[in-house]
Amino acid sequence: MADQISEQLEKLEERFKSVGVSRRGFMKIAAAAAAGTVAVDGVARYAGPVAAAAPAAQDIGPDDKFYNYFLFDDPTSFDWNLDLYCNAEQETFAGLLTYDADLNAVPDWAETFTSNEDASVWTFNIRKDNLGWSNGAEQRPVTAHDFVWSFARQLNPDNGAAYAGFLFDIKNAEAFNLGTEVDGKKVTAEDLGTKAIDDWTLELTMEGPRAYFPQVVAYLAAFPSAQWAVEEYGSDKWASGDVPLWSNGPYLLDKWEHDVMVEISPNPGYWDAERVSLKKVYDPILPSDSTILTFEKGDGNQRLDWVNIDAANLERYQNDPELSQLLKRYVYPGIWMLVPSNGIPPFDKLEVRRALSHAVDRTRLVALTMGLQIEAFCMVPTGVFGFIDDPAISEIQKFDPALAMEQLKDTEFEGGKNWPADITLHMRGQEEQYNADLMANDIVAQLKENLGMDVKIQVWPEASWRPELFKNQFPLVWIRWWYDYPDPNNGYGDMFYSRKSSGKRQAWSNDEFDDLVNDGKAEPDPQKRLDIYKQAETVIQEDVGYIPVVYRLDQYAFKPWVKDVAQNKQGFTVPEGNIYTRMLVDIHVDGREE
Repeated sequence: MADQISEQLEKLEERFKSVGVSRRGFMKIAAAAAAGTVAVDGVARYAGPVAAAAPAAQDIGPDDKFYNYFLFDDPTSFDWNLDLYCNAEQETFAGLLTYDADLNAVPDWAETFTSNEDASVWTFNIRKDNLGWSNGAEQRPVTAHDFVWSFARQLNPDNGAAYAGFLFDIKNAEAFNLGTEVDGKKVTAEDLGTKAIDDWTLELTMEGPRAYFPQVVAYLAAFPSAQWAVEEYGSDKWASGDVPLWSNGPYLLDKWEHDVMVEISPNPGYWDAERVSLKKVYDPILPSDSTILTFEKGDGNQRLDWVNIDAANLERYQNDPELSQLLKRYVYPGIWMLVPSNGIPPFDKLEVRRALSHAVDRTRLVALTMGLQIEAFCMVPTGVFGFIDDPAISEIQKFDPALAMEQLKDTEFEGGKNWPADITLHMRGQEEQYNADLMANDIVAQLKENLGMDVKIQVWPEASWRPELFKNQFPLVWIRWWYDYPDPNNGYGDMFYSRKSSGKRQAWSNDEFDDLVNDGKAEPDPQKRLDIYKQAETVIQEDVGYIPVVYRLDQYAFKPWVKDVAQNKQGFTVPEGNIYTRMLVDIHVDGREE
């Protein structure tokens, strides 16, 4: 037991050092543990369980390692198939397709893919005779059957997957997820448009023409799970870290020290393993407000090779001759928005929602964040197919304090008075690196200035954020949507389509809007699709189902020894993100300074 405590405390000291806890402060905790007033399992929450001795491995030099800026909270699991929001290391899994740096869908486990004439049936040809699944000791092939089983698992309403609606393009998927009948018969998993023709051929039948479907299935929500592991250990255990993880991505999970570190190494059975140069990748689990300090001062395994520079530090980096050379700019495909509930006072009144939509000055937020945002007037970010640059749309929710107050005439809130005392803006925590708190506080100040509305802020930890959000009981939400795949359906459909059994982020529902979303998905002609989504944008803005505020623009810093970070056609450096997820395959390290 003494050896166990000693080992855990060594890890704990390393963890606390990275976030600025002094040696003196740490020794108080150590003394308490020795005295028995802090339980060993309490210490283990920070230090992680004592890991089994690692097998003898190849020599790992300074240029074989990478310290990845990725985890701000402990993963809830590695089960991407059932829990898209598990916050795990995404390069441990791979799907049929993936994305390149220009956000095009490209082959992953599907070597080729084709469609029939109207894009209502897609066929994916899996790489034959592979050994892509591994738990570090055994290997199995990735087959078409893995995707048939995994898609049914995700859509099964009994599993309550938050992102089940993502697969509604597949024939009968929506009916299966909602438990409804088709032609007088209740739909089962066997009725889904998913078919393994053989081990290496997957056929997916759509609800109709779906020309954009490769962009959908390239997203990590289409990662498969290991059926045999789920069946042996159970859905709550197979990817929990308690048993060796079966995964099929470019990297395998070596170690998961809860709240401290995730460690991964190459999967020799991955189809593109020859291109993977990093022998060891460390994902320190760091509070977002300590990441820049860790990038600059971290040591041991608590360090970072790249980081997102927030507004508080950007000017310092830009003005420093050495730090400025590390900066890389990227227009990230993401949007920040306000979502008022149309079912909870005072936002159950359309007049109040419209007043809110005219009360936020987007240019003020751009200036506040040192230009790390771009004003947003529609759901689809600039640079993504579906972006609408139309003055008529921009006019619907333009900033105009006088017009905002005018909306309140003849209501009980006329003149900005009589507001409820308990209006609360709900938001996710650990997002300081995106300037979320900075913008939220300024929005609250603007609502006070322009509407006389007093708003409190409630910050939620990652673990409870989505479960609470999905109850649809928040009156007002400050939320971001990082695009999962570069198509307007990801915003209009996956975010705001209301006809699904789980994972709804808002109480707002509008039948005209939902019908337009379905029309947009089914329309093969790109220009006609855009016209449909323009109608959908008009409907949701006029009904104030949401308020687009700003698009995300990032400044990253990379250590000088990080080489071959991808660039897109616009000349921006593209880091690991929500769409492009192959940075660890593409990069290498050369000349690390220890």
